[in-house]
Amino acid sequence: MAGKIYTVVPIAKGMFAVHDMTTGAQLNRFNIPGDLVSGPIVSVDTCSITTRNNGLNTTYVVRIPNGAIINRFCT
Repeated sequence: MAGKIYTVVPIAKGMFAVHDMTTGAQLNRFNIPGDLVSGPIVSVDTCSITTRNNGLNTTYVVRIPNGAIINRFCT
């Protein structure tokens, strides 16, 4: 297989785990502040997660599997 296939799952408040879909192995964990509103939505090597923190919804775009936030914007 040429590329990896990932999934991202919430595992606790503000904490998410990245899994390799072909092996089931957990590759990484990362934190996003706030209460989950929607997502995670995975697209190849990124995912988007929307959270609510202090009454404001923020969408985070995260590089996977490393968990680095590459963009964020208020929605």
